[in-house]
Amino acid sequence: MSWEFASGIDAAHRAALDTGKNLVYVSPPTWWATRPLLLELQPVADPGLHTVIIIPDALGVREGAGVARSVESLRPVHAVTGLARTGRLLGLEAVGTLVTTPSDLMQLISRSSVALDRVRRLVIGWPELLLELDKGDELDAILAESGKTQRIIVSADETRIGDFLERHARRAPRAIAAGLPEAGTVALRYAVTDESGLERAVCSVLDVINPASAIIWDPTPEAGTRWTEFAHEPSVQVVASPTDDAVDLAIAVVLPTASALAALDSVAGEVLALIRGHQVPYLQASTKKARPFRLPSEVDRARDRAGHLREEVRGLIADGRGSTELLALEPLFDEYDPATVAAALAARTVDESQPETPGVGMPAWVHLRVSAGSRDRIRTNDLVGALLNAVGIAKAQIGRIEVRDGHSVLEVRAEVAETVRREMDGLVLRGRKVAARIDRR
Repeated sequence: MSWEFASGIDAAHRAALDTGKNLVYVSPPTWWATRPLLLELQPVADPGLHTVIIIPDALGVREGAGVARSVESLRPVHAVTGLARTGRLLGLEAVGTLVTTPSDLMQLISRSSVALDRVRRLVIGWPELLLELDKGDELDAILAESGKTQRIIVSADETRIGDFLERHARRAPRAIAAGLPEAGTVALRYAVTDESGLERAVCSVLDVINPASAIIWDPTPEAGTRWTEFAHEPSVQVVASPTDDAVDLAIAVVLPTASALAALDSVAGEVLALIRGHQVPYLQASTKKARPFRLPSEVDRARDRAGHLREEVRGLIADGRGSTELLALEPLFDEYDPATVAAALAARTVDESQPETPGVGMPAWVHLRVSAGSRDRIRTNDLVGALLNAVGIAKAQIGRIEVRDGHSVLEVRAEVAETVRREMDGLVLRGRKVAARIDRR
């Protein structure tokens, strides 16, 4: 049994890809499952746009672009987050692969920024999801513009899009990377999260279940840098391939295939998958039983903090602490209820011990150091543009930015700090590849 994503592509499929013929690729609805397919695509020598990848929803654009960037023949890759900037880059022939939603692609076509009939290939990700979102007419209009451009259609269940395939990929060969099993064999729990909350979700699962041993299954190239906090924790391993060691818990942070689930189940007492909302039906169809796991909310965390505070106060009272302070507080008891005075003191204690805490046990803002500054012709606008467009965070999540001689310091919200570090590290600004790290002040 394999834990990794297989290609399902044989010599006939490769011949179809190389000669520009259409192809249907059956795989789970996660972009990482398409990487074996994308690796089969031949490089294009001519500059300019040669590949367009259509993503069902805006939330998946960054994930799809990340997968495309891991394939050398598709670079340079651009994720559409702003139409004006995308149009400028296309005009400069600075984009080889465009990753976009149908709506954004339609606007680029209407602005004459993209001519699909001149593109070598069009990759359409899970049209069944687009059809469920009533994007069928939009998708038909896009394909009408594509002329004889090669169409590579990725589907989790081709039986659901029979009419669509008949219209747009008739008689195209099928490459089955991972189809749905006739009957699932694994029972598991799952939780829905997005890419930005993945690290916190893993920590929450480990805290709630508290296993003696666990593995994190992550087949992506980012695994080596994403889970560094567990590098020195012997009870947690990050794996992409089988291990002989039995563990209490296996956490899949990418939607697994049925064979990957079986492999995880064979070494773990319990399997839990962290998935995206649109992946729930596929997971349920590929398992014997899939039960939801509720991740702790901010309310739960607040209750935990309140419980810790009560226990701390009980301990202080039991030790006889606070008698002297009562003399200072006694006049207030004539003005206020003693419970109100105690609550104010508790709030003052929390504020003093965590001066920058926004209420969730972490600093509100985090500083990142980027290895490029004014000597490299970097301006504040360059960094803001990178954060908004390349990284994809909101403007409200950006704080102060200081451009110094040899480096720059970015202030971002704590909840996106690790995402910013990962996306900025290795990014090219003004022709220079920069390094980014969290500045521990």
